[in-house]
Amino acid sequence: MNHTANIVEIFSSLQGEGPYAGTPMTFVRFEQCSLSCRWCDTPQAFMHHDVCRIESPPRYESFIDVPNPVTATKLNELIDSFENECISVTGGEPLLQVAFLSEWLPTQSFKQRILLETNGVHAAALAQVLAHVHIISMDFKLPSSTGTKPLWAEHAEFLRTALTGHKEIYIKIVVTERTMDRDLQEAIRLISHTNKYLPIILQPVSPTLTFHETITDSRLSSLLRIFSTYLPNVSMAPQMHKQWGIL
Repeated sequence: MNHTANIVEIFSSLQGEGPYAGTPMTFVRFEQCSLSCRWCDTPQAFMHHDVCRIESPPRYESFIDVPNPVTATKLNELIDSFENECISVTGGEPLLQVAFLSEWLPTQSFKQRILLETNGVHAAALAQVLAHVHIISMDFKLPSSTGTKPLWAEHAEFLRTALTGHKEIYIKIVVTERTMDRDLQEAIRLISHTNKYLPIILQPVSPTLTFHETITDSRLSSLLRIFSTYLPNVSMAPQMHKQWGIL
């Protein structure tokens, strides 16, 4: 069956978040997201896109438009000129279009590394594509940070599912001045009960066009100290692509 997907954009850049910051990647940004975090920096993911913008040629920050939706075959044509060894499948939330991913990812995962960037709540969808991703960048959404409902059960199920695939996994946790210690303790408990050695990246919130809060250095130090007391592989890293001024 030829499934289709709505893609927001495809471009080449350096990964700006997590342990792969600075690594060249091809980014395929999918439309749709199931959450609405206060500090979301990709509001375009919530919009319907009649066209997908494609960086052409790669690395030149100039774009052409291609009609949505696209088939797996068409997507492969669109990324054929991108020469990076890793594809970041991002959003939005790409797992909301899992039928398409189930068809497309097997055509790429045997020749390029696939990094799945996900909000970490769609365990059943992950199970359908787990065999065809190499790296999972999983978000933990702290309710005091996001302003949304708690997602502890969803995160726990997702993490258990991810671990069955024996993939490389790291967890990103965006923290703000509003982040509460009780949320940290629950995240620590949940991670400790699955695999406490997973890399944890605390990411200080970045201002956006509609979100203007920051977090103080003293609070960042406090959060890092709390996590590091219980988990052995914790680091702090901002969104580097914003500091570099790149896509």
